[in-house]
Amino acid sequence: MNLSTCVLKPMDKKAAEIICEWEYPAPYDVYNFKGKKNGYLFNKEIWGDQQFCLISGVDNAVIGQVACQCHDNNFWIGWSFAPELCGQGNGHQFIFRCVEEIRRVKSYHGSIYLRVAAWNDRAKRAYEKAGFVYVETILDEIAYSNKTENFWVMKQD
Repeated sequence: MNLSTCVLKPMDKKAAEIICEWEYPAPYDVYNFKGKKNGYLFNKEIWGDQQFCLISGVDNAVIGQVACQCHDNNFWIGWSFAPELCGQGNGHQFIFRCVEEIRRVKSYHGSIYLRVAAWNDRAKRAYEKAGFVYVETILDEIAYSNKTENFWVMKQD
């Protein structure tokens, strides 16, 4: 899959509606958007500032969701890859393109941080291939679950 033609655009209602239907197979179903109230995704005030979608340059399909925030002077990013594209060895290319695009859109050239569930070896491998390195393990909440587990914090300079 060639992701080099994909572009990051501000989130909009159409993209948010597509993304909120995404479902992943177990054990990745903890990342499902479907059936979960997601006020953050639909918050129009942060579209183009914190919430973006990655759009295919070929057919304008929504292939990813990207969120970013500054917290304690650190730039944090998170994303979701369209479920039908996961598990095919393209994750690191998706991550690389998202980082490249968010740096372009936000004119940001510093370090980028992310957190990933410690059990998610597939994602950790993709992040490492995209240039992220392990920083520390933290205990944090799994989105929408009120449960905590270990997460890796990773960084790319």
